[in-house]
Amino acid sequence: MSDEKNVDSADSADQPTAQTPAPKPASAQPEAKDATPVSATLSRAEAKAAKARAKVDAKLEKARAKEAQARAKAEAKEAAKAAKAEPKAVKQEDPKAEQLSESKSGAKDSKVTSPAAVPADEQAEGKRTAQEQAPTPEPVQDSSAQAEAATAKPATAGESAAGKTDAAAKPEPAAKPDHVAKAEPAKEEGATAVAGNADSAPAREAEPKTSSAQDSEAGAAAAAVAAAGKAKAGDSQSGEEAATAQAPEDPKAAKRRQKLEKVRARKAAKAAPAAASTAAHPAAEPEAEPADGKVAERRHKLDKARAAASKDAVSAPVRKKTGAVLLSLAAVVAAGAVVGAGSIFAPAPAVKSLPAAVTNLPAGDYSSVCPGTPQLLKGVEGTDAQFAPGAKDVSSNLRSIAVSDLAKRIPGSSFTKLDGSDARQLTERIAEDEAAEARGADEEGLTGRASKISTANDIDDTQVYTLQPLGQLASKGSALRSYQAKDGDLAGLAAVTCQAPASNWRFTGLQTSTGSTSVMHLANPTHTTAQVSLRLRGPDGLIDTSTLQNIVLAAGESRAIVLGGYAQDLNSISAEVTSLGGKVTASVQQAALRGLTPSGVELVGANATASNSQVIPGVWIESKENVSKLSKDDKSLVPQLHVSATGSSGAGFKVKVLGADGEVAASFDENLAVDSDATKVVNLNQLAGGYYTVVVESDAPVTAAVKMVRGADPKDSSDTAWAASSNVLAGTQAMPLSANGTGKFAIAAVAADTAVEAVVVNKDGKLEDPEKLQIKAGQSIVFDPKSVSDDAQAVIFSTDANAYLAQLVLGSDRSIAWAAMPQANAGRDGIVVNIGG
Repeated sequence: MSDEKNVDSADSADQPTAQTPAPKPASAQPEAKDATPVSATLSRAEAKAAKARAKVDAKLEKARAKEAQARAKAEAKEAAKAAKAEPKAVKQEDPKAEQLSESKSGAKDSKVTSPAAVPADEQAEGKRTAQEQAPTPEPVQDSSAQAEAATAKPATAGESAAGKTDAAAKPEPAAKPDHVAKAEPAKEEGATAVAGNADSAPAREAEPKTSSAQDSEAGAAAAAVAAAGKAKAGDSQSGEEAATAQAPEDPKAAKRRQKLEKVRARKAAKAAPAAASTAAHPAAEPEAEPADGKVAERRHKLDKARAAASKDAVSAPVRKKTGAVLLSLAAVVAAGAVVGAGSIFAPAPAVKSLPAAVTNLPAGDYSSVCPGTPQLLKGVEGTDAQFAPGAKDVSSNLRSIAVSDLAKRIPGSSFTKLDGSDARQLTERIAEDEAAEARGADEEGLTGRASKISTANDIDDTQVYTLQPLGQLASKGSALRSYQAKDGDLAGLAAVTCQAPASNWRFTGLQTSTGSTSVMHLANPTHTTAQVSLRLRGPDGLIDTSTLQNIVLAAGESRAIVLGGYAQDLNSISAEVTSLGGKVTASVQQAALRGLTPSGVELVGANATASNSQVIPGVWIESKENVSKLSKDDKSLVPQLHVSATGSSGAGFKVKVLGADGEVAASFDENLAVDSDATKVVNLNQLAGGYYTVVVESDAPVTAAVKMVRGADPKDSSDTAWAASSNVLAGTQAMPLSANGTGKFAIAAVAADTAVEAVVVNKDGKLEDPEKLQIKAGQSIVFDPKSVSDDAQAVIFSTDANAYLAQLVLGSDRSIAWAAMPQANAGRDGIVVNIGG
């Protein structure tokens, strides 16, 4: 028994039980005898490593197998006759060339059919044919060149056609068992697979094959077919051991044989690298110098690849185990990274986002600030020395109204100082848990409303009016300050609505001309510090107010700013107040003297937001006769419209006047315009005496106000009031009548007809029957509460958001005041909520 057979047997015995095929029938045993043993069989580790490399070279192996099969089948008939005549001679042929041929031809055949699908006689026929195809060994130069050329050049059209014809006529050999299929790629690794990797460049495909190279390639293909036949037999035993396997074996002998096979397997594992290199490239045969430099270069690369393959085969088992461990560890780390990333990084935002909406919070206490009583300036730089105290008959009042819910529960209300001290309760506060309940009827099941009118006298400082919510909704109610002095430097009538804090305030029509003074009062009723900036505009544009840009107001703090110190001797000024942080309230106290004669006092109300349309309700015009007398010595004592542009581009505008019968015919300049960030004055003395609503329409945002003058004799005192542009009243709100003078309400509809419901409230809080008021578009009417009840103290208005309202107050024949309609209570501000993104 040769060493080659011993090595082959040891390798087969060492295969795992799951991979060892069942014993073949007796008809298959002679095939094992006829098969030539492989000189060097690779170890099981080499087979596993070679399997990975074989997958990479799968496409190249298919091309080689087709070429070898085509040549092998062309000589099949001749080789079959020779195999039958001289089987022993074929058996003694060079085993190395036979191995190479078997590996090339069997690589293709083993992928087509299984051993069970091919009859045993056909398998033997295929083996004998492959053995006859193996030529006599030639020098290594020719075989190497042939192998390289075969790798670079595909089969010709004729060879491909022949291969297809033979394949259709004759069934291909059966596929190999798994353990044999794994080992075969490793057997040809040194001479075929590695060579294919090294010499598969497209540039080498054009190299021609010599006749000797073609013969050598055919021999290699025949050897590959023979190797495939041996693999189909199911084991790697030698011919002698295969014959012995036919008879039952003694148990002791079988045990000794197994030990011997294990020893052979260990020897084969040690000798595998050298055997693989020897089988692929015999060193004993002399090599001739290559005729072509490219061939030599490829052969050099091939040798290096063979050596690397041998080294790789030895280290494959250890590397495979290490790689498996590292791969498992990497998988665990990757899984942990994914989990960690999911917990650290927030998920991607939703692609679809919903529009932003204002979400209303449960209403809190409604608060508004009532300015203090007009006072003379003391110790302030720039104060006119002609202003001096001396009033003996002065009345200052705060009047409020609180309206109940449908269950006739009246909310709690009070007046406090700006810092929250000195609280004065007006109506008793309801327990919070009860107040939070929404009720639509009283305890008797009746639905109705009630109210409470409160009038506080001689409260001169700034006050905060607070109103409790009911059923988590803001209650209806408001407060108003009125002032009247019949003598002294501040003689006149003034009224102003208590306003809720805001971040922006605008005023138009302020004056600092000779004898006039304007004082801006700022108050912070919130619990947050506010940073206030003030901008002033005059007839010539912006006024330098760089020192008024960072006024800090602490919570509960107030500040008075004399505007004459920044804008001197101007008959028309507009002011803009902006607050950051806490919201503030702003009001302007204005007074004038004509020499030593009082010329009016006023608490100027704020304008509506700057826009292209400004509506000024409640404008009262003195008769033309009286206006002519007053203005004879002072041309400024006439009714005037003051317009201010709030942008750098200025504005062009036109003026409309609405009366009880609709729009009033008035001849104003058709090309009225105001410069950028400036103010403009338009006289209204052409209008007849009466009540009006003035509308300003412009091509850019503006603010507007009307100066009203009342008096008849220039030697006597006169009074001045400012009607500011207003916002439409949306919903329901209550407004007290001025405690001084007689108040009437001007109601205007500008763009469309509107309906207003007016409910007069008496001093005892009783509500009169509602009054239905219909106002046509372009009409301005006057509603007198005294026409409903002589005891009227307040009015509750409900509108459809198309009406503009204001209260005009007239006293003696020389006093006038104006107060804006307070907006519907909102309690706490809503917040903007973005959903989805």
